[in-house]
Amino acid sequence: MATKTTWKVRARVEKSGRYAEYDDVATIYSPQGVPASKDVLAAQLTEIVRQNPHLRGGKATGTATRIN
Repeated sequence: MATKTTWKVRARVEKSGRYAEYDDVATIYSPQGVPASKDVLAAQLTEIVRQNPHLRGGKATGTATRIN
């Protein structure tokens, strides 16, 4: 059975003065239990770059804090 967790995620990728960021609550369903915060953040940063390919190779920062 999958585990459902809720996270407050702030993620930002910037390159050459351009940036994209995510600052919202994310609900994660994981088949292997509760994911680590670094894995949640990495997934969100990957999604930002997927939607904004011009930022690939830019500086990535952020935090992920579990709410429940």
